[in-house]
This record gives sequence, C-alpha cells and structure tokens, in this order.
Amino acid sequence: MADNWNKAGFFSGITEDYSNYHWYKGEKENPYKSDTFHPLAASFWEYEKEFHYSYLDACDTKKPLDEAYKEWKEQLLSEHLPGKSPNPEGDTTNWEKSFETGKREV
Repeated sequence: MADNWNKAGFFSGITEDYSNYHWYKGEKENPYKSDTFHPLAASFWEYEKEFHYSYLDACDTKKPLDEAYKEWKEQLLSEHLPGKSPNPEGDTTNWEKSFETGKREV
C-alpha cells in the first residue's frame, strides 16, 4: 500500500475504474460526438463523465462507487431526462432502454 501513494487516483480512494459506467471509460475526448448510429451516446457519455468527477469530489467517501452510480443513474433516468423532453403529449421515450442502446427507444 505504501508504494501506491504516487499512482493516479490514490488519494481519491479509487483508481481508474470505469467498470460501472456504460459509456464513459476515462477518455479525454468524447468518442461519440460524431456517432450517428448512437445519437444519444455523446450526451450519456457527458452525463457519466460529470458523475465520475463529482464522485471523486464527494465528501461522503464511505458510499461505494457502484452504489453511488446506481442511485445517480436511477435519478437521471426517472427525473432528469424526462424533464429535458418538453412534449405536451407526454414523453414516451423508454429512457432505460435508450441509455443502454444510445438511441431513442419508445
């Protein structure tokens, strides 16, 4: 353990572990910007990247990354994304499925 102090991520309590994320894998640039097959992937990548950095800055370091990610994802899919779709007829998007595929799914 004493030999790890100079490695990236040591002081945050986690290393470069992106196994919980679906889209963000630690890239510096968004690889989905020009992806026409997964048009929503670029946005999902940005959301996961923002979550990752906010988790690294979190005060509550007792909550495991996988648990914090699960809570964040549930909130994103049930509250945030439906609110970004101003459709007076109601949003029929299946955000859970859309998050997995990167495309709008109904």
